[in-house]
Amino acid sequence: MSNELDGIYQVSSTTSYKGPLEKKSDGITEIRNGQTERFDKANCKWTSTFTVLNDSEVEMVSVADPSGADSDFSLTNPDGSPTRQPVTYKAILKLARKGDKIQMSGQIDYDNDITLLTMRKKSDLPD
Repeated sequence: MSNELDGIYQVSSTTSYKGPLEKKSDGITEIRNGQTERFDKANCKWTSTFTVLNDSEVEMVSVADPSGADSDFSLTNPDGSPTRQPVTYKAILKLARKGDKIQMSGQIDYDNDITLLTMRKKSDLPD
């Protein structure tokens, strides 16, 4: 079953996090049937679902699982301490469309950290 958001997206982010752990979550992802699964530059597994709420908003729920990531990589707990346990991030993203171009962008609030996320559709899914 296809979904109106299906496609290949460029994921980019900036964060207010100022701690010692390097963030490596940017990259390319493929949304298929409103879901995506990918590994980032640190081999952290991201599993996300995208639900269109209306013409201008999408709910995103992402679970980052660093259990198989590079040995020097960790995520952060809400208190800022490092963790190798899965972390769930939720956000309502703004949805913008022009023709076949789609962009989703928004803010993920996680404890004291704010991450600005942008996902731009680069192309349709291959057949």
